[in-house]
Amino acid sequence: RTQKIALNNAVNLQKQYGIDNVAIEIVAYGPGLNLLTSKSGQADRVESLAMSDITFSACGNTMAKVAKKTGKMPVLLEGVQQVTAGVGQIMELQEQGYAYVRP
Repeated sequence: RTQKIALNNAVNLQKQYGIDNVAIEIVAYGPGLNLLTSKSGQADRVESLAMSDITFSACGNTMAKVAKKTGKMPVLLEGVQQVTAGVGQIMELQEQGYAYVRP
């Protein structure tokens, strides 16, 4: 449910400000990482939104923990980038003037 709300928030922001007037990045870490993997119930939507100027970033630290626990690295969806640390990415984005919206 929270993951669906995050995607809805992103779409609503693009509608309000215009796709060319707002930069949106969804950063997933911890249990939220599944949104950006092949196991996501929102996979088609994520891949579609990635083509609509929404950036998706997956936490490399979380991915490494999943790999250590399961023996397999999570498979990211098309259009998803990996960052070193999700929380660090959020901090860097805030330093650049991004607002932090948590669903």
